[in-house]
Amino acid sequence: MPLYEYAWFIERVRRYMEDGMNRDTAVPLAIKDCIREGIFAEFVTKHGTEVENMLFTQFNMDDALAVRYEEGLEDGIEQGLERGLAQGIEQGMERGLAQGIERGFAQGIERGELRILIRLVCSKLQRGESPEKIAADLLADEKEITRICEAYLSCGPEENAVYEKLAGDLRGSE
Repeated sequence: MPLYEYAWFIERVRRYMEDGMNRDTAVPLAIKDCIREGIFAEFVTKHGTEVENMLFTQFNMDDALAVRYEEGLEDGIEQGLERGLAQGIEQGMERGLAQGIERGFAQGIERGELRILIRLVCSKLQRGESPEKIAADLLADEKEITRICEAYLSCGPEENAVYEKLAGDLRGSE
């Protein structure tokens, strides 16, 4: 059986299937075409049933491989998305933690600086110094010193009370 005849036969089966026939219809029709055209005729006449069985097996294998490929592709995409999501979450948490630590560190420094400034201002107010003199002595912003002095007058000389008043005012303005 020459390869050309086999290729012609297979091509005929595929063409019928592309035209919308199912395998069960396309294979026997292609066998009849072979006999009519004299291609592969003697072999097909003797072994037609075996040829049909062989082709059904081959086409079923092709279908099975195609289905397996599609399933593998879907599995690969799903696994890729899961891994990408897991990596994205991990990286996001790392970045968020780093930014949170950085932000927390910066806020801690700001709070510490405010507490020191409050301590110095309270100390100078207890000695009777004016807000203007305190600002000049500490090389600080006069508005900031005035805010601390006003909190001192409303809360009393307790540094923590002054800090809480100012921190509350800051939270309320955010």
